[in-house]
Amino acid sequence: MNKLAQFISIITHPILLPTWMFLIIIISGLCEAAYINATLCLAIVFFSTFVLPLGFILILKRFGVINSLSMEKREDRFAPLFIMFIFLSATTRLFNDIDALSIFNYYLICDIVLCALVFWINMYWKISMHTIGWGAFVGMLFIMSTASMKVYTPYLIISIIFSGIVASARLYLKSHSNAQIYTGFAVGFIFVFITYLFQLT
Repeated sequence: MNKLAQFISIITHPILLPTWMFLIIIISGLCEAAYINATLCLAIVFFSTFVLPLGFILILKRFGVINSLSMEKREDRFAPLFIMFIFLSATTRLFNDIDALSIFNYYLICDIVLCALVFWINMYWKISMHTIGWGAFVGMLFIMSTASMKVYTPYLIISIIFSGIVASARLYLKSHSNAQIYTGFAVGFIFVFITYLFQLT
């Protein structure tokens, strides 16, 4: 069970969520309808939000800047969060001029702000980055499924189930307390949802 929980934590890590989100967008047919090269865009997202950040984080581990890739200590999270902030910002600029992908760009912008928010919270408290990421992911799919895009509803349901699995895995590994897990999800979801409501006003 411990190995299963670790495996779940790896494949559901927040660093992979932009790639999962873009894959959902591709499957929904949004890229095809906009005549966008979906494979190329997916490769760009995967490379810029996962491969490059992971490479820099591995370098940090190699030179002892962080103690562990699991980043169990709050001190180990600052540099990786800054790296993710930089690469998410760069990815946002790449997709900024593609109107058909504005919903994806909005998701990336929310992730950027959440990185900054987690950086600040982490100074005082070890909030769960996994559940913040999944809270934002679920919140984004909730918006997409209610904004005249019912095609995303099945993905919303699946993401809610996965969020529960992720939370259970993190609790099983004793990586976080209940409060850190549930607060993380609430912060991610509420931030994305409230930001969207402000855009409508």
